[in-house]
This record gives sequence, C-alpha cells and structure tokens, in this order.
Amino acid sequence: MLLGACAPDPQQQAADSSKAKLDTELRHARVDLGLPDALLKPITDQEAKIAAGAGSSGASAKDAAANYQLLYTQLVGVEQTANDTLKKQAQADFGALTNVLNQRRSQGFTEAAAYQARLDQALKDFDNAKTAGDYAKVDATVRAQTSALNALWPAYQKLQDFKQTVAAMRAAGITTSFGEQEYEQDLQVFRDAATADRYQKLNDVIDGQVMQLMADQTEALPYIGQTMLSGFQARIDELKAWGEQTADFQRQHDADAADLAQAKSLADYLTIAQRLTTQTNAMALPLVRGKARADLALLRKLVDAEQAIDPTRAYSYADPFEGIGDARDRFDAAQTSDDFQNADADINVLITNLRALHDDSSDTTPPWQAHQTDLGLMRQYQILSGKVVMVSLIEQTARFYENGVLVYWSYVTTGRQDLPTPPGLHYAMERDAHIEFRSSAPKGSPDWYAPTPINYAVLFANYGFFLHDAWWRYQFGPGSNLPHWDPLAFNGGSHGCVNFPEDNMLWVYNWTDVGTPVVVY
Repeated sequence: MLLGACAPDPQQQAADSSKAKLDTELRHARVDLGLPDALLKPITDQEAKIAAGAGSSGASAKDAAANYQLLYTQLVGVEQTANDTLKKQAQADFGALTNVLNQRRSQGFTEAAAYQARLDQALKDFDNAKTAGDYAKVDATVRAQTSALNALWPAYQKLQDFKQTVAAMRAAGITTSFGEQEYEQDLQVFRDAATADRYQKLNDVIDGQVMQLMADQTEALPYIGQTMLSGFQARIDELKAWGEQTADFQRQHDADAADLAQAKSLADYLTIAQRLTTQTNAMALPLVRGKARADLALLRKLVDAEQAIDPTRAYSYADPFEGIGDARDRFDAAQTSDDFQNADADINVLITNLRALHDDSSDTTPPWQAHQTDLGLMRQYQILSGKVVMVSLIEQTARFYENGVLVYWSYVTTGRQDLPTPPGLHYAMERDAHIEFRSSAPKGSPDWYAPTPINYAVLFANYGFFLHDAWWRYQFGPGSNLPHWDPLAFNGGSHGCVNFPEDNMLWVYNWTDVGTPVVVY
C-alpha cells in the first residue's frame, strides 16, 4: 500500500505532459513565429483556467490532459491561419490610420507630415511582409501611429490653454519669461510628432506647470484662475453647440466662478485651479463624442439630400455596411475617446467625398480630362505629389494622376446597389497576377459566383475589395453599375470591386505601386 501511494499518478503525468507540450508550442508561436500576445490570449487564458481547476483526483487530471490537448490543437490552427488573420487586421488598421491622419491634416497640423512618412514606410513594410510576425510588427506600428494622432488633439488643446494663460499674465504686466520658456519646450515636444504616451504625459506636465506658475507668482493668481475658467466655459459652449448635455458642467463652472470671486489665499486659488483642471479633463470624452455625433448628423443630412435628388447616385453612402450605416455602427460601438475620434475621422472622409460626388454630378468635363473634383480632393488629402488613383462613382470612371497630372483614364464598373464599392481614401495594399477569386457567399445565395480566374488585381480596401479586370463584361462606364442588359455577364454592377476592361487593367496593374492612394468618391 505504501509503495502504491508513492507511485506517480499516470493521469497527472499525462496532464503535465500535455501542458508542457502546449507551453512549448506557445513559446514557438511567440518567439519563432512572432505571434502577438493578443492573438494567443484566448489560449493562455483558457490554459490558466484549466491549471487552476486541475486537482489531484484522477478524473480531473484526465480532463485536464484532454483539455490541454484540445488547446494545443486550437493553437496549431491559430498558427496556420495567423498570416491571413494578422494581414487582414493590418489592412483594417491602415484604414483607421489613414482617416485620422487626414483629419489632423485638414485641421492644419504640420506634424501630419511626419506621420505620413511613417504611414508610407509601414505600407512598404507591409508589402515586404511574409510571416505572421512581420504582419504583427507592421500592425503594431500602425496602431501606435493612430493612437498618437488621437492623443495629439487633447495635447494641442492643453497647449493652447497654457498659451492663453501666459498671454493673460503678459497682458496684466506680469513677468512671463519662465512660463514662455516652458511653453516653447512643450511646443517642441508637441512638434516632434511623439508617441501617444508622450502626448498624454505632456498633458500632465502642462497641468503641473500651471500650478507652479500660480505658486511662484502669486500676483498672477486671479488672471490664471480667470483664464482657466474661461477655457472651461468655451468647452461647455462648444459642447452645447453639438447638442450634448451641458447642465452638469455649467453648474460646476458657476460654482467655480463663485469660489474664484471669493478666493484670497494661494491655497484657495490652487484648490480652484486643481478642480478646474479635473473638470476640464473630464470633458475630453464628451467633446470628441459630441463632435462625432454632430458630424454623423451632417452626413445623414447630406446623404438624404443626394437620395432625394436620385436614389441611384449616392447609394454607396446610404449603404448600411459600407456607407453611413457602417459609420453609425462605429459611433454606436465607440466607448473611448480614441474610438470616437476614429469614428469621426471615418465620418469626415465620407462627408468630404460625398460633397465631391455632388460637385462632380454637374461637371461636364469629358471623362478623359482632369476633373476639378479630383484635383480638389487631392489637394485636401495632400496627395498631389506621386501617383494617385481617382474613382468617380457617379461617372463610373477611373483617372490616374502623377504629380497632379492626368496620365491615364478608363471606364469602370463599380459595386451594384446592394453590394457597393466603399467610398473613402484607401491605399493599394497588394498586387496579384493570375489568381482565382472565390465567393465568400454560400452556393445558392444570390451573391454567390463560381470560382473566377482574374488576370490582374490590386487590393485597395479591407475585406477583399480590388481593382481588377473583368474579362466577362461587355459594358463599362456610366450606368454599368445599375441594372442593365449585358449579353456576356452580370446585368448589373460588381460585388464591390472596381472592374476594368482587361487591357486597361494590365496598364493599371503595371503602373500602380503598393502604397498608391486610391480615392473612391
């Protein structure tokens, strides 16, 4: 009996062996394959639960062994699909970076140039990526730049507050040399196109600098306090203009104003200043949410106006998946300031492009000549240099520019009304020759199509939207995206891709580099 009690439990040995096998494979996934922890987290979380529940009884050890083996099988599956998973994730995150970068550029931030250079480099790295680890590194870079651009906005607002504080002191005849020096140092950090973490730390630094100014120069206390109070009111007014609830913030402001009028000592002013800082910082989320909500309402108004003119001319923007419906879903799902800023950036691209569609609808310029709508969008997105692909949904025409000069054009066929081409500012993500497209819809679905050989294709948006040849089509150009009779092919538009005549697509394929902007409006 004593010998039997000391003998190793075969069930526990099996569990330990299965766990060791799983851990070895996890190390391989992390170290050798470069898979990010986020992709492995479901596996590691479940492993921890199994380990916590595995007792000494044979039954529980047996279950643990089976569960570890199941996780190992799942991990191998994750490894096998990691390339495609991370590649698609990177493509989606490129879109978010592109949109928020354009928003910052439209707001006049010169720092956008540094982020554009990082975007260009990330696109090159994406084109050269081969392993899951390569795609994970690219995606991490893209996400970091998006976060930094989101953090840039509140840092800018905080910097403006500091600038106004120093100006108020100067106007009152108070020495401001130290404050001006600190402001210039903060401004240099801001202009370095820093990381999100650095911008967030800059906010805290500026808050501390204001408090230090108050402590060092007591004669400035009333002026600094009043400047902070005025900044708080300006944000409340901005929030009110966007239709957000402001009653609580206004009550806080009024209480602060009353306390400020009675303040006498340094402690009084510092207490009010600290409270104002906390209250103003608490407005960051409502402000970006309010702006996004107001912009979404504007987009809805513009879409409705175009639909009232002709439901067939702006259906891509009215679509629940690629147009305003997707924008509304992004807004509804948003929780953080970054989420709302990303949603708002998407919304503003749609607004910009829809206005261009409206202008293009009355432009009588022949399709083979440069259009003012093309050039206007290129100026707004600051892509006048280099190569650019412009796709006009209303003209069913693509035009190709190099350094602002038209070099080629082609009639095209874009997505049909129930499967529209996504409008926006995209980038060429990959180039493929002689591949086969397979439908993601089940056989029997009206969206299903038989496996189709494609000669030349350029991926330009996530979820598989391509510029590609459609050798089976007879008609391209105006009206070909709407129901019509085509003796050789579908009697309507594409499944969302931009179709070209085969010979034209060969030119497009040879000319378009990975990273080339593709504007669909």
